[in-house]
Amino acid sequence: MRSERGVATVHALTVAAIGVLAAALSLQVPAVIGVRQRAAAAADLAALAASRAAVEGGEPCTVAARISRLNGAALTRCRTDAAVATVTVRVESGRWVVGRWASQRRARAAPAWYLD
Repeated sequence: MRSERGVATVHALTVAAIGVLAAALSLQVPAVIGVRQRAAAAADLAALAASRAAVEGGEPCTVAARISRLNGAALTRCRTDAAVATVTVRVESGRWVVGRWASQRRARAAPAWYLD
C-alpha cells in the first residue's frame, strides 16, 4: 500500500496557486475598466477640440491628435464634415503577464448651433 504522506502539502500548494491567480486576475479588472474610460474621455475631448478648431478655421485633425496624445491616447482616425468632427482613439495599458489591454473608442462632436 502506498503512503499518503505529503498529499496535504500538494493540496495546499494548489489552493495557494489558485488564490494567487484569482488575485492577479481581480487586479486586472480595474485596469481594463480604466483603459476603457480613458479611451472614451480622450475620444470625447478630441472630438470637441476638433469641432471647435473647425469652427474657428484651424486644423481639426492636428488639434485632435494633440488633445488625444495629452490624454494618453493615439488618434487613429479623424474626419470633419463642416463643423462636425468624428474621431477614433486607441489606448493601451501597460505590459502585463499575458500582454496588454487596449480599447478603441469613437466620438462625434458638433457645435450647438449646428443642430438648430
